[in-house]
Amino acid sequence: MDISKDVRTSGAYVLYKGLFIFQVGPTKDGDKLGVVRLGGHREGNETALATAKREAFEEAKLNIIPLNPKNTFYLKEWNDEPARVKVNEPISPILIKGSEEASYTVMYLSYALTKPIPSSETKGLLLLTPANIGLICNDAITLNDYHKLDGISLLQTDIDHNLVLEPFPQLIFLSNLLKKETDLMNSYIKN
Repeated sequence: MDISKDVRTSGAYVLYKGLFIFQVGPTKDGDKLGVVRLGGHREGNETALATAKREAFEEAKLNIIPLNPKNTFYLKEWNDEPARVKVNEPISPILIKGSEEASYTVMYLSYALTKPIPSSETKGLLLLTPANIGLICNDAITLNDYHKLDGISLLQTDIDHNLVLEPFPQLIFLSNLLKKETDLMNSYIKN
């Protein structure tokens, strides 16, 4: 599968000391807190990986180091069962979402050596354990609940801690990977 020219958005699952870094901030309606991946739209002739690196730096001041996963998972729609595919890239993404008729969204698995810092465009960051990810994806918990469980957040602005954390699709996909691909994911988390 060749994705190089048809990538619209790109992001990264970034590990820092065994924790996954996600953005947090009010949803459009302001009634929940979205838990969103680091990533965004491709600019100019950027590669998908260059987009993911730039977005991680812009949003969390991170210089990410990409990992080359043993498997790349593909799905046309977020609710589909993922298929394993081969990708013709030096560093393969862990996730490709989209179709050949349209454009792709990709996610890379990566890590960072420095602590994330929320940028001015980011309301805050959550540093999530695999257990935190499962909890956010399966239960209605607030930011207060997350903190009571010793959850780590780096907040840039005043956020209503009583709002429920709403998992966005990339977090839900990661939760499923952590459940269904335990050997694969554990090998990355422990490194």
